[in-house]
Amino acid sequence: MKNKLLYILKSKIVLKITGKNIPNFIKKINNNNIDLLNIIYNKEYILITIYKNDLENVLKIKTIYDIDIVDYKGITKIKQIIINNRIILMFCIISIFIIYFFSHLLFSIDVITNDSKMEEVILKELKELGIKRFSIKKGYKYRKNILDKIKEKYKDNIEWIEIEERGTKYIVRYEPRVKNKIENDNKYTRIIAKKDAIITKIDVRSGEIIKEVNTYVRKGEVVVNGEIFLNEELKEIKIVDGNIYGEVWYKVNIKYPLKYYENIETGRKNNVISISFLSNRININSKYKTSNYYDNIILKNNLIPIYISISKEKETNIIDEVNSSDTAIKKAIDKAILKISDKLSSDEYIKDYKILSKNISDTYVELDIFFTVIENITEYEEIVE
Repeated sequence: MKNKLLYILKSKIVLKITGKNIPNFIKKINNNNIDLLNIIYNKEYILITIYKNDLENVLKIKTIYDIDIVDYKGITKIKQIIINNRIILMFCIISIFIIYFFSHLLFSIDVITNDSKMEEVILKELKELGIKRFSIKKGYKYRKNILDKIKEKYKDNIEWIEIEERGTKYIVRYEPRVKNKIENDNKYTRIIAKKDAIITKIDVRSGEIIKEVNTYVRKGEVVVNGEIFLNEELKEIKIVDGNIYGEVWYKVNIKYPLKYYENIETGRKNNVISISFLSNRININSKYKTSNYYDNIILKNNLIPIYISISKEKETNIIDEVNSSDTAIKKAIDKAILKISDKLSSDEYIKDYKILSKNISDTYVELDIFFTVIENITEYEEIVE
């Protein structure tokens, strides 16, 4: 294996020999102990491959023959390729270095929280401890040490905290420490219906229930009272606590096309390094199957059609459909269900639905759908003494 590698790398040249009585020339080469590595015969010339070190000896015996060097092989060929393509190779080396450098940079830090004040605190602490945008990414032990310091400093506010590395982004997640609530606003209230509904469930921990399950209530009617009466005399006012659930109704008009195409950005995004050459594009640390890219070019060469950019990658969901009318109806129903569901909380749900009418044209279907939904219809109203 080693000898074969040495043979491949050893410098060789390909010579074109023209003239009369070429076989006699070949005989002279053999008599001079010159290694003929390869011979290709043609009517007007031959091509021979020899070691580069034997070229001088071949030239001494050429006499009436014309000899031209047509190619190089081995290490000489490699050197020739490097010299001829030195600009491109240099650009590639610089590009690899830039890619390596930028792949170790931190471009963004996202703190997953609804508490904007706590988000500012965490970002400030991370910055003071060396984790900030456009700094070199830190190792796991370094990050853990920093997080331990932040957790200790804000032990009354943070239960746990972690950093997840995604490409050139850090995602900071933390769990706020739950404090025991020892507070009372001393306001007396009653529960009223937030909208017209049929009561399906009453979950009350304190207060006087004055409406029953399966009772129809209008918006604003009292369902649970905080005023306790005995023989029409007010005996006590309690602080009401509970939830009322009811069956409410919606009518939804929805259209769905038979031919449908949409490229939707999902909201998820990522920073990538992009290298573009002619019509080809390479995205380093790309995360999504389909995306839109927004380029910020950082390196461009006017001689070579290559440029490097730091790109904002935004995930997309591509919908490309040709639907039958039946399929379009099903998808219209799904779209309507999603439209209703987006407004509901985790303890609310769609109970049933019914198609009131449908219209099918050459390009779309149109439905009117009646929905029965179970919702939390609780609304607190203050009792003014």
